[in-house]
Formats: sequence, C-alpha cells, structure tokens
Amino acid sequence: MKIVKAIGIAALGLAVIGGLVWQFWLKGQVDYARIATAYGAKMVCSCRFVAARPMESCLTDFTTDISMVSFEETETAIRASVLGGLVSSEARNTGPGTGCTLVEK
Repeated sequence: MKIVKAIGIAALGLAVIGGLVWQFWLKGQVDYARIATAYGAKMVCSCRFVAARPMESCLTDFTTDISMVSFEETETAIRASVLGGLVSSEARNTGPGTGCTLVEK
C-alpha cells in the first residue's frame, strides 16, 4: 500500500511540475514559434514570388536569428517550420497583384 501511495504522490508531483513548465516556459516558446514561422513564411514568399529574388538573398532580410526555422519552397508556396515540423506555417502566392497570403490550416 505504501508503494502505491508513493507512486501516486510522485505522479502527482510530476504532473504539477509538468504543468508549471508548460505554463511558464514551453507555452511561450510555442507561441513564439508560431509567430516566427508565420512571419518567415510570408516574408520569404513575398521575396521569392513577388520580388523574384533568390532564396539566399531572401534569408538575409531578417534582422533576428532564424537558423532554427527551415523553409521549403513549392511551385507557388513557402512552408516555414521549426521543431522538426511540429510548428509550421505556409504562405501561398495568390497571383499577380495580390501577393502572398498565409494559408489557414
């Protein structure tokens, strides 16, 4: 009985610690990743398809470190992702005169 009680208390303690880590650290990091991928996808899409610049030139436009963000280009879209694709955003070139817009998932 003591072992079951000890395991229960340990599990409860881990759950509380996990909740606190999520609330005060990971939640903000995930929110930042969502913003970074959306901004990156839109900016690179506009740079590639509207301004017709090469990808290497587009990546130099950022004033902050984006080394954690990976960009994939298709025929009409740019997908930006971090954490192995767990957080990603896509911007699509919607045609002449309209530029690039974020794709809703």
